[in-house]
Amino acid sequence: MTDLILLHGGQHGSWCWTELIQALEQKGNSFERIITLDMPGCGTKRGRPVTELTLSSIVEELNAELRQLDVRDGLLLGHSIAGVLLPMMAVEDPALFGHLIYLATAVPEEGQSIMQMLGNSRHGEQEGEVGWPLDPLITSPEQMAVAMFGADLNPVQLAWLLGEVAQETTPPAVAIQPVYRPGYPGLIPSTFILTLRDDILPATWQRRFAQRLHVDSVVEIDSPHEAFLTHPGELAAVIAEVYREADSQQGFIPY
Repeated sequence: MTDLILLHGGQHGSWCWTELIQALEQKGNSFERIITLDMPGCGTKRGRPVTELTLSSIVEELNAELRQLDVRDGLLLGHSIAGVLLPMMAVEDPALFGHLIYLATAVPEEGQSIMQMLGNSRHGEQEGEVGWPLDPLITSPEQMAVAMFGADLNPVQLAWLLGEVAQETTPPAVAIQPVYRPGYPGLIPSTFILTLRDDILPATWQRRFAQRLHVDSVVEIDSPHEAFLTHPGELAAVIAEVYREADSQQGFIPY
């Protein structure tokens, strides 16, 4: 058995995984532990100063937490902008991870930041930009949050989600610092879970991201960006299958 490690995306925290964890348990959880990480300023780390942090310092903090828990050869899943951190975490300490899962993650080109990749246009307006669901120059943060995160959520779920999102302070470095992945390609086996009805990262872009990462496999699910809230059972089944296949092909180091 191995550990499943979950790392949230922007404006989220470890609170976002509750429904997924419950779905995994209902399906007969096969993991030794399920570990939920928080970026500084998010979730259990709300209120932390984050403006001076760098991508490297965030990676070092997250991996240090895993080392304190004696993690080895774990299955690390990251969502959305966590896609910039997973390759760096793997390079910083490859012994921690046996397989990486990218869940609808954003993957800038080498030397590009998340914000440069997104641009200032709407989806499809600029060929070289991912864009946004609404015009970012005239849309309020509240309206943008609804457009990005609200698909398939009922009013109660959406109100709860927006309340949590409003309290998060994602480290600016994750969005604005240029991304480099030296030493990563081929280091750790990986899977990309592509969300087909994504209102933040369109499926066409996610396919490009999977290619940039040189993942070993791509799995598509018919869900919006917040699959862990809207389709937790389906996502749990995919994670369990990825683990079974990875374990049968290369084996995870048993505890």
